[in-house]
Amino acid sequence: MPKDVDAVQAQLDSFIRIAKNNERKQANFQEYELSLLNSPSLQNLFSLILTQHKDKFQLSEVTLLLLDPEYEFQRLLSDQIEAKNWENRLLFTDTEKLISQYFSLQRKPRLSAFSPHQHQQLFPDNSSLRSVAILPLVRQKKLIGCLNLGSRKLDRFQANIGTQFLQHLAAVMSACIENARLQENIKQVGLRDPLTGVNNRRFFDQRIEEEVDRAQRNTTPLSCLFLDLDYFKRINDTHGHQAGDNVLKQVAHIFNETMRTSDVLARYGGEEFVILLADTPPEVAMDIAERIRSNIENTPFQATPSIILNITISIGLATMQNNPKITSSKQLVNAADQAVYAAKMAGRNRVTQAKK
Repeated sequence: MPKDVDAVQAQLDSFIRIAKNNERKQANFQEYELSLLNSPSLQNLFSLILTQHKDKFQLSEVTLLLLDPEYEFQRLLSDQIEAKNWENRLLFTDTEKLISQYFSLQRKPRLSAFSPHQHQQLFPDNSSLRSVAILPLVRQKKLIGCLNLGSRKLDRFQANIGTQFLQHLAAVMSACIENARLQENIKQVGLRDPLTGVNNRRFFDQRIEEEVDRAQRNTTPLSCLFLDLDYFKRINDTHGHQAGDNVLKQVAHIFNETMRTSDVLARYGGEEFVILLADTPPEVAMDIAERIRSNIENTPFQATPSIILNITISIGLATMQNNPKITSSKQLVNAADQAVYAAKMAGRNRVTQAKK
């Protein structure tokens, strides 16, 4: 009889341990779910998914594949430093076929053993996994991506085990990703120039403060280019404002093509643009500015369907580096502005460096 009691007690203790373990898991997930729902930005959300999810649920790898045919997610993340650390974990595709091949028509999570051949595109950096869970991300009945969980344990993900929990997780993440995308777009609308599609002055005023703080903290050079199209008023007066708008769009495209990914471009007003060059000494900034000037000079601009124009640009360059005259964002911009004025006075179509 005592042995039976001991056996029952041992079984009861086992059930209690399992219940407490499940309770901890549930609390852990609820905490994580709240973090997802309260995420303040797209970057923060992706950080939760790609970094914290892996640690919180003791996984070997977590990747996210998003359908991005118009480069919307990539554009929204283009200025985010942390996004560069997610290479081969934050993945994009322009075709739904790449994602849908992993799911049945019911679009339910797919749990299975890891296959290097089948799953290589989802886990480009990891060939040592043993089991995986592929979760479809669906919003308004449309497949928007998939969340991919990998483990080095063969029994971590098995077919038809835990799929209800994973379906709930996928639904929460789908809603969070879509909401974050919409919120990010709303913010971007207020920080983008509607004509050229580049950053506007409001964005630039915010960003330059961050870059100045970083440059001063790290004692690295920060260069600023102030760019002003030559005789732009003549284009509007002679050919109309539509022609001027067409030229501005093409000019902005040339800037984007010439700049590095770390550079920050903004339309400052009218025909004026500014470019911030982080960690860039004046001699390198001069090379970049000269390349921009040359590209503008040698490009035929389609002002109207029947009118091709040749235009030039004047550029002022200022650098904040061991310069007692430039210690703030305002002084940096003013110095570049004065330098472009000097370029205009010297004959236009040139790059002029601010006086020390």
